[in-house]
Order: sequence, then structure tokens, then C-alpha cells
Amino acid sequence: MTTTELRLSTVDRLDEALASPADAVGLGQEGCLAKLPAADELRRAADRVRAAGRTVVVVAPIAWPRTADALRDRLLAVAGDGPTTVAANDIGTALAVARLPGTTVVAGLGLTRSRPHSADPAHPAPLRATVDAGLMTVLATHGVTAVEVDTDTDLGAENPWEVRQFVDAVPVGYGRSCPTARREKTGPPDCRSLCDTPYRITANARWQLGHGHREPLPAGTREDALTVWGNAVYRPATAEPTCDYRIIDARWHTDLATAVHSHQEHQWSTSH
Repeated sequence: MTTTELRLSTVDRLDEALASPADAVGLGQEGCLAKLPAADELRRAADRVRAAGRTVVVVAPIAWPRTADALRDRLLAVAGDGPTTVAANDIGTALAVARLPGTTVVAGLGLTRSRPHSADPAHPAPLRATVDAGLMTVLATHGVTAVEVDTDTDLGAENPWEVRQFVDAVPVGYGRSCPTARREKTGPPDCRSLCDTPYRITANARWQLGHGHREPLPAGTREDALTVWGNAVYRPATAEPTCDYRIIDARWHTDLATAVHSHQEHQWSTSH
């Protein structure tokens, strides 16, 4: 049976998400604390999700030293109100909330995703992403056994984790210095609304590890069309989801109910 989660970068579409048949609602974005609602607003939103009989998932963004305490305080406040799932995107946050009563911690997309590197000119395309198995082994000793991935990730023939899969896009990278804020010549909190207006770029070069510089893409290599949301860069997913837990990123959909139905109906059709 497929479990569907609607992932909201803000609470602006919470009413629409709760009107959909999604099993869970995620709040936040893995790359930026400015997108996570303030503590009181986040607690109210989480209470509404629980009251609707859904699982609430709080996305803890990658925490830098200057934001770690503020992030922890918000997570503790929400977790103290009732059952909460936290998608942690850095090791410190994962360990800080791993043993909280009533809290389930998932290794977020920004924490364990890794990509093997190759400077071999015979590899015109990057190797497929993988899960950092060593890190997951360590996290498992703290009770963290679920991991978020995208459809580009190579999970191998067998893996011991509970896998939750993003179905819409594949992250190319996150910027510690936000490209959207820099482009608009602003910063937190004034940049918060700008994250919901994406812009497109095209990858016309690659980083050559063997020489330490950029070089043009090899002849015949397709240029990637990329989308910038806030401080993260994505490309569209090209593979079909294979896992029973599917995360639908609301930013890519105008009709959330239809997006959820499409995955639920796909599961029904493939199981009958």
C-alpha cells in the first residue's frame, strides 16, 4: 500500500493539503531555515495536521552554527505537542531529536545523499547518487532507520532502510549562500516569499575533478534544464518511483489533490 506525503515549503497551502487524501503533510524545506515557520505558527500548523488524522512531518533544514539553536527550539516545541516525524538534514539535528518521546526521525534528503565522483573523461554524465551507508549505520544506533531519497538514487539490490522517495525532482545542490537572495539583493526574512517564485537555468559545463576547473560538457551531452527554488537547485525526475512511501513536493503542482490521487491510483492499478 502506498503512503503519500505532501511536502509544503510554507504553510500557505495547508488548507489545500488537508483537503487532499494525503496520508502525511510535511512542513519546511531541507535547505533553508527561513522557510520553516516560526515556532508558534509551526505548532498551530502541526496541530491542524494531527487533528485531521494525518502524520505531521517537520523538515529540519541543514543547520549552520548560527541557526542550530533556533532550529532545535522549534523542533522541541512541536515535538512536545504530540507525535511528530522529523526529517533531519544534518547530523547534529538528527542526534538532538533522535530520542525524544513520540518522535520519529528520518534521515532527510540533504543528509545522506552522496554522489560518487569520477574524473574519467569516459564518464560524460555524473554517476548515480547513492545513500551514505556508513552514516546510516551510525544513525541506526540512535534509532534512525528511515531515509529520504529521490528517484535518481541507486539503492542497490538490497538495503536495510525504510525508504521514502521524492517523486518530482532531483536535487543538484544546495547553496550556503542563497542564489535567490543574492539574485534579488536581499536576505532573511525579506527573501522568504521569493523562494516560491522559481527561476530556470541551464547547465552548460561540468566540474572536471582531474584538473580542478570547469569545462564544457562533452559533445553530444544533453544540457540539463535546472530549476532554482530558494537556495536549492533541482532537475526534473526522469525515473518512476519504486518505493511505497512517496513524497510529493507541492511546489511542482497546481492541484495537490490530483497529484496525490495520481500516485494512489497508480499503486492500485499496479497491484491488481
